[in-house]
Amino acid sequence: MHSAAYIAIDGVDTARLELDVKGTTFKGKCAISFGNKFTDSGEVKGAVRGDTLLGDFHYLHYGLEWKRVAFALLRKDDTLIMGMGGQGEYFNIPYFKPDELRFDSVKFVFQKAL
Repeated sequence: MHSAAYIAIDGVDTARLELDVKGTTFKGKCAISFGNKFTDSGEVKGAVRGDTLLGDFHYLHYGLEWKRVAFALLRKDDTLIMGMGGQGEYFNIPYFKPDELRFDSVKFVFQKAL
């Protein structure tokens, strides 16, 4: 997997992802639009571990405040599934708590954009 664009839609919410994977690292841009209300947009980066990409999402929330949260994707065939779960922080680095990261019943499943 190299540089690619993805889109995921859940009702009125849309997530767009531009992702560049090189070896054991990834980086890119992500924007999540919540209806016509607001968009969280910023950068993702992290490490590739097998079929899982683990890192963080540093974004501008409501266009007012910078936030950093844990970010995870599971590669499954031609899709990327955005993980969810309880998060913690260690020296200002967000992470998913052990045994709480899940990829079932999630909000966004990315498909390659045309």
